[in-house]
Amino acid sequence: MAELCQPAAMQAIAAKLDIKVTIGKLPSEEQPGPFLEGGTRFTPARGDLPAYCQVTGSFVTNPTTGKTANFLATLPISWNRKYLQLGCGGHCGTFAVSDAASPTITITNQGKPGDSIRKGYASFATDEGHAGFTQGKWAIKGPGEISQDYLDDYLYRSQKVLAMMGKEFTTAFYAKASGTAQKIAYSYFCGCSGGGRDALVAAAYFPEAFDGIVSGSPYANLANLAFLTTGASLATVRSPDAGLPASLVAQINPLVMAKCDAVDGVKDGLIQNPMACDFRPEKDLPRCADNKPGPSCFTQAQIESVSTVLTAATDKEGRVVQPGYSVSELQNSLMLPPANAGTANPWPDTGNPATGATNGMALLGDTVIRIFSHRNDPKFETTSVLSFGSGGTGPVTGFRVIAPATEVARANAALRMGIGDIPKNAARLIKSNHKMILWVNLSDHLLTPYMSVNYYKDLAKTFGGYGKLHKNIRMFMLPGTAHCSGGGIGEGPGSFDALSAIEAWVERGQAPDSLPATLYKANQFGVDFKQPLGRTMPLCKFPEMARYSGEGDVKDGANWSCVPGDKGMLRIGESGRQAGVID
Repeated sequence: MAELCQPAAMQAIAAKLDIKVTIGKLPSEEQPGPFLEGGTRFTPARGDLPAYCQVTGSFVTNPTTGKTANFLATLPISWNRKYLQLGCGGHCGTFAVSDAASPTITITNQGKPGDSIRKGYASFATDEGHAGFTQGKWAIKGPGEISQDYLDDYLYRSQKVLAMMGKEFTTAFYAKASGTAQKIAYSYFCGCSGGGRDALVAAAYFPEAFDGIVSGSPYANLANLAFLTTGASLATVRSPDAGLPASLVAQINPLVMAKCDAVDGVKDGLIQNPMACDFRPEKDLPRCADNKPGPSCFTQAQIESVSTVLTAATDKEGRVVQPGYSVSELQNSLMLPPANAGTANPWPDTGNPATGATNGMALLGDTVIRIFSHRNDPKFETTSVLSFGSGGTGPVTGFRVIAPATEVARANAALRMGIGDIPKNAARLIKSNHKMILWVNLSDHLLTPYMSVNYYKDLAKTFGGYGKLHKNIRMFMLPGTAHCSGGGIGEGPGSFDALSAIEAWVERGQAPDSLPATLYKANQFGVDFKQPLGRTMPLCKFPEMARYSGEGDVKDGANWSCVPGDKGMLRIGESGRQAGVID
């Protein structure tokens, strides 16, 4: 393999593929790489990790225009005859979370670093047609003009073409390495966040390409989410006393815990179902005397700012556009003000909100509305379509973001091929009897988990109820866990082996009823697998909720169980109702 893992040898293999592939080093904007000289690198075995070859380059996604996307392949020395496609993150332009040899792969693939290499998977990933982790600059051609070619690659096309190219490359490579042609036995797709969206899009538009799909905390509907995130950010600057310092936001969760921790039957620092809480900012946050800002109280404007995060965004008729966020472990990252408040471009494109860029998720939201939907119209400003209000005749009455139905429809039409939570689009996956696992972080500080909850409930209504849906699609909720189980937020065990679970279901017919999860200490890559923090928990298939036995250490998963037929996750309190969670 060391001899084969050379640029000339790889290009010779690539030259025979149906899709044009060029082996080469990734562009410098593709941080953090990997930057392989000539486009290849052989890594000898070390410890329990077998030797593997990594390959980078580009492949043509649109033969008519010659549009390309970059790719990264990781090819272990001992192939298990399985193919694994890895999703991206955010608006992509990077392999930061899709490099199978990097510690950050656990964000996308769960399990532990190097698992897919140890198992023998040939894995492929793409930057989705642009280099650099900016949110929309790559799509701009000029004032009032964007590249549909680039947008299509991001929304769906690069992943669809990669599924064909990656499989052909895999079989050609191992045929050359072994001297014997072998077919791929099973194909899988795994992703979280933007990669979770990629997974749902694959399930909707090309499910035949994968026997099993895993979608974690998906950026399911980037169109609808954009109105909530930009609105929540704008709310913090709508008056001088509307902003929330991090020190004040930190005082919210203890109040939530005091009211909601025991709702699931045990007071253990973990809220199993935050939808069942009755916490509301207008009733439960301490108000400042005379409405003057203070270090441990909230003005009316600050209470309303919190409400825009926890309450569903609606249209002017009160119809839910986008569910609000979970009340558990509420984070300051959801209430960041615009970096350039009061200007035509309040949310400048400063990089990745998952790693601390200013503007938070509003950065992605502004890109979706202003660039993708309004095609970089220099006369359009996202703030012009956002307003606020409360009351109404619908179930959502809290102070909230309001967006015109026409704007919501426009964004959904412009981005339809990249939207993953359209229930009827799961029909092809179900008809082909392929499998999908959804997993959702209930204290997600970047994407509301209720996007996935509403999607799954709609799936059940569309396809005959939870019993029938469980034959092909199962969802698992992770209470008290951060976005993509990145650690550092909440007390919930967030690390589990998603790849082994989908393997067992697809290959041996062992559908997962529960998934064992472990809590680890957070580090710069997500979590430190050498430092378990002594808490385990079974993750139950929705709508079941994990139940404590009443005896033994509450931190020991052996004292918890998933009870067949339990419907604990269907319970909705005022928190869930105002967040727009559907029945």
